[in-house]
Amino acid sequence: MIVRVQSESFGKAFRMAVANAMILAGSVGVLVWAWGMLETTLYQHVQKTQFERQLSERPAEMGPRPTAQPASTGNGAALRTRAALKNPAALSGLFRRDPFVLGEIEVPRLNWDVIVREGLDDTTLRRAAGHVPATAFPGEPGNFVVLGHRDTLFRPLRGLEKGDNVRVRTAEADFSYWIDSIEVVSPEDVNLRQVAKPGITLVTCFPFDFVGPAPRRFVARGHLEAR
Repeated sequence: MIVRVQSESFGKAFRMAVANAMILAGSVGVLVWAWGMLETTLYQHVQKTQFERQLSERPAEMGPRPTAQPASTGNGAALRTRAALKNPAALSGLFRRDPFVLGEIEVPRLNWDVIVREGLDDTTLRRAAGHVPATAFPGEPGNFVVLGHRDTLFRPLRGLEKGDNVRVRTAEADFSYWIDSIEVVSPEDVNLRQVAKPGITLVTCFPFDFVGPAPRRFVARGHLEAR
């Protein structure tokens, strides 16, 4: 009789311990998710504020100018970013201007805009859209390639359509692209080829509402507006 009571007591304690561990694990998961969302929101807010401040200091003659004239490889956004990449100490926190920020990308029809940061590391893609290194900078000859997470910042792109206007703003100039094609492909079929003319490619995972690692890729390509 004593043995049975002790066994039941042990079983009850074990079940309670398992239940508490599951609750704790779930709570930690929710907190991690909440912090990730908060970090993204804070970063976007701070960097957009800093970027708008830069734009307000732009000389009048360097105002918005959608253009197809290729920018030189010495344009300001490219030079600042390349300089930052050579200086690890330039890494900044959530509440300071980030020297790795290239500018802002927006789709007016979707009322969507997001800060673009140089790189594809976890920190970059958690906070911003990432510019693929070694691809063209905005306005330069070649393919300006930008990646983002489909379950956070790039989710609105599920509404993107052929013919949509995509604007890229840097501290020096604005560039206007037009979407020519949208396709869904397997990861190994994503082609980030470089081209002679200025263009843009947006890439994210697909399907947008897939739970877990998405099996395919959403790829939208466009050209720089002629003027």
